Amino acid sequence: MILFFVASLLLSLTGGILLTFLFCPSLKSGAAGPAFRLFAGGGLGIGVTSCLYFFCLLTGLTRYLPAIDLGVCLLLGIPCFVLFKRPADRGGQPLPQTGKRSHFPILLAGIFSVELIASLGSFVFAFLKEPHGRWDAWLIWNMHARFLFRGGEHWRDAFASGLDWSHWDYPLLLPLSIARGWQYMGGESLSIPAVMAFVFTFMTLGLLWCALSLLRSRIQGCLAAMILLGTPFFIVMGASQFADVPLAFFILATLVLLLLQARSPENQPGALILAGLAAGLCAWTKNEGLLFLLIVTGSLFCTAFYAGGWRSALNRTAGFLAGALPILLMVIYFKTQLSPANDWMAGFDPAAVAAKLTDFSRYAEIAKAFFIMGISFTQGLINVRVGMHLNPGAVNILLLIGYLFLAGVRIDGRDRIGLLQSAAALGLMLIGYFFVYVLTPLDLGYHLTTSLNRLFLQLWPSVIFLCFMIAGSPETSLGDRPGTAPAQPETRSTRANKPRKMREPK
Repeated sequence: MILFFVASLLLSLTGGILLTFLFCPSLKSGAAGPAFRLFAGGGLGIGVTSCLYFFCLLTGLTRYLPAIDLGVCLLLGIPCFVLFKRPADRGGQPLPQTGKRSHFPILLAGIFSVELIASLGSFVFAFLKEPHGRWDAWLIWNMHARFLFRGGEHWRDAFASGLDWSHWDYPLLLPLSIARGWQYMGGESLSIPAVMAFVFTFMTLGLLWCALSLLRSRIQGCLAAMILLGTPFFIVMGASQFADVPLAFFILATLVLLLLQARSPENQPGALILAGLAAGLCAWTKNEGLLFLLIVTGSLFCTAFYAGGWRSALNRTAGFLAGALPILLMVIYFKTQLSPANDWMAGFDPAAVAAKLTDFSRYAEIAKAFFIMGISFTQGLINVRVGMHLNPGAVNILLLIGYLFLAGVRIDGRDRIGLLQSAAALGLMLIGYFFVYVLTPLDLGYHLTTSLNRLFLQLWPSVIFLCFMIAGSPETSLGDRPGTAPAQPETRSTRANKPRKMREPK
């Protein structure tokens, strides 16, 4: 039975990898290029196949799901085969090189390997301790998957079951990905939700590493991945089987693809379309993803208008929305035709909203929580009985600030607009989260304590990514001075072209 699930996962990964070949054909060779196709494309493939499974549920074609998945892979594979049959320069931009060899990369790789093995062990032990995941996993995500799988032809009844405490208005990417694996297997398995959690956790790590290796340097990619691995809360939430880590993956993928598009030959729109697809999958993962899709679209339009005027802004936004629109239409259908009313909208009261907006004590309480959580959330889960308290650890935003202070700021000119729109998107997300708490119908203290750390975690991999995108490269301190070309070995041809020193006349 597990082999059928492996087949389903391979079809998902293959479909996503083919999408990267189709829309980003000019990625350079080497370890980082294929790794980017695997990690970024694999995550996109899992999201797209969850949409295909939803389509099969709507049309009653679930028995033909393997054939549909295979057919989609073949349809994507044919143009990829034709495209790569043609001779083309797919070398991309060369990676920065160091002038002289150093033992630091080898040492760094060794430390990273130890950290990776320890994190894998932590994930496995967490699964063995709590195989059903933590509270939200078995109360929401895994339970939704069971209702969708066990319901058969009556799967729609789950949304009218009256189980409002299970939040049936939440998007379905994670539950459908789990139920799809069970559909291939022909039965439920406790390990499938854990496998999906494992895949998204370490694909986020891999995407962070290979994206920075492509756009900056391998050392910076390795350092960023080590910081994420050294975030205990990231591993805890991944093993807890929540949807926050998949959402963090798609947010990171969106920002990476937007920056990658600026590096593509002649600014080809392929990566921009994939960025829109990733942003659409954010909205298909959690309700917060809808806010991200709106914000990143607005920031893209505004920065493109600032850099190139109306025509550039409209063209770039249209390319981005072309990727997001199919997923967005599906989310709209789900929200309007299937899901019950959101608990916020069901209790919406204009008078109560006005009272909360003018209650400045709420602003002070939320601002204090943002500060405390901002330097504490990476360390682990908050104990609700103890409450929120200052607990700064070794791995948090202060570590990134220290790294920036030591390495300095060095921004590639091609990345300026992309970094501006990415930073604006993350900043506006924090503002959006702030006003969510201002207007929350729940007890404010309880809501902050139980959810704010997870909201910060959704943005954490992207914050690490942006920090290393603007940081100076450590390679310059390992052998080269900034602004100088790396030393090249002298050959016969270089000696022949070398100007000879003139003898002084006697």
